Amino acid sequence: MGRGIFIVGTDTDVGKTFVTAGLVYKLKETGMDTCVFKPVLSGGIMENNQLIPGDVSFVKDVAGLDEEYENMNSYCFKDPVSPHIAAERSNVNIDRQKIINDYNKLSEKYEYVVVEGAGGVVVPIVRNEYYIYDMVKDLDLEVIVVTRAGVGTINHTVLTIEFLRSKNINIKGIIVNGYTGSYYEDDNINIIKDITGEKILGVVNRTQNSESIEEIRNEFDKFNVECIL
Repeated sequence: MGRGIFIVGTDTDVGKTFVTAGLVYKLKETGMDTCVFKPVLSGGIMENNQLIPGDVSFVKDVAGLDEEYENMNSYCFKDPVSPHIAAERSNVNIDRQKIINDYNKLSEKYEYVVVEGAGGVVVPIVRNEYYIYDMVKDLDLEVIVVTRAGVGTINHTVLTIEFLRSKNINIKGIIVNGYTGSYYEDDNINIIKDITGEKILGVVNRTQNSESIEEIRNEFDKFNVECIL
């Protein structure tokens, strides 16, 4: 079985997919046979009458992955809402054992699997039954917390860290995304480090175009992936 890491966010739209794509790309560049796994995705994209998991497609393009979508994504829903609502509206029962089995298949095939969650750690997958943090525990992985650099990040990050600790989930460290070099962002990062005691694994600069494959690759060429292994 290969190794893996679970990418969680302090909120939605903090850049989990951006960071996931960069990490998978850099791991592959270092020679490690790596794949992505997005267990549940809502807000899929219709292409040629087929629902495509957009986040997975993005990571696939950035990292140059050669794997079928269905192997990298267990459930894909059209509605861009919380997964539990998207599943209910699609009349789909999410099976946590299927997610575990799908992850294990990738783990048997690849040296390293980067798993990307959906939204924050308390996002429901099945109403009142199954949450992102349950998925982390099911897959028995450490987590990397992706957070914003800007205003509001201290509160969101500390609360996320403390919640993960309350669930006895091991934290590998924090990646700060969308950094612009401002003095208050530097202070935010220092305060987060002081309060939580967690490692800052990396600070990722804000790119001109967050969907530019070249810009993402250039940014993560500077990233030291040894710290996540």
